[in-house]
Amino acid sequence: MNDELSKKPNEPSITEDLGKAIKREGRQIAGEAKTTARKMATSQRDALADYIAALAAAAVRGAEDLEASGYGRSAATVARAADDVDGFVNRLQAREPGDIWDDVEGFARDHPALLFGASFALAFGVTRFLKSSASHDGPRYSEVTAVHGNKVSSGGA
Repeated sequence: MNDELSKKPNEPSITEDLGKAIKREGRQIAGEAKTTARKMATSQRDALADYIAALAAAAVRGAEDLEASGYGRSAATVARAADDVDGFVNRLQAREPGDIWDDVEGFARDHPALLFGASFALAFGVTRFLKSSASHDGPRYSEVTAVHGNKVSSGGA
């Protein structure tokens, strides 16, 4: 007789059991991946917060140097900025990475032109920085022309 015919009506089939097992494993793997991603995002958030806190500490030291040099108003401005940055760090560390990402997405939706302009400016700045810090190990144009005897005059007769 056929197995399907001999099976009781409420008894699950092998394929149903296999399907349930696959779904269970999939949910477990997805949960583990989500936990790992959350840990990585939290780690990156904390690293960013540490870096920004270091910048704020440097600004505080700079404000102290300005004060010692007699530039009290500038020192006060730098100190206020450092306090604001420190407050930002505290708010950053208190938030979950998902909430921060939601804020970034909301800002991008509300201010697309500003985001585009800031992205362009950042890309331009990074490009300029990379060009200026590129190694100049290769020969320059004037060195190449001097070697080949095709010296280009820089003006005059």
